[in-house]
This record gives sequence, structure tokens and C-alpha cells, in this order.
Amino acid sequence: MAAQNTVVGIDVGTTKICALVGELNAEGAMQIIGVGVTQARGMRKGAVVNVAEASEAIGAAVEKAERTCGYEIRRAFVSLA
Repeated sequence: MAAQNTVVGIDVGTTKICALVGELNAEGAMQIIGVGVTQARGMRKGAVVNVAEASEAIGAAVEKAERTCGYEIRRAFVSLA
């Protein structure tokens, strides 16, 4: 479980999906502590065409980000390009 000063963002694009985990440091600046990038699947021209494939790709990016930061991701801000 992440600390209260942790933010997760997921960017879902046509070619790649990126999950970032950031944490505010003592100076109030955001420090990236987790990254997960996967090739997008189930997307075409910015639209979801296969929900199952898109969901799997998003899950893979989130899993990679969880491994790099050591937190379980439960909530995120999501951007769909």
C-alpha cells in the first residue's frame, strides 16, 4: 500500500501504455519511484477496440510499476489519448 503522498498516473495511448508512480520528497518535489511501460494492445487510433486486450496491457504496465516501486497500486489517474 502506498503512502498518502504517492500519486499514480497511467497514460493509455495507441502505441504504448505507461504507468508512473511518483512520491513527494521532503522539498515538495515529485520524484518518480516506479515505472511500467508496455506495448498497447486493443487500441486503434486512440479508441479501445478490444477491451480484454487493452485491460491486459494496462495490467502489465501497472504490474511493472508495482515491482519497481514496491507498492500495490489500487488507484490511479488515467489518461486515454
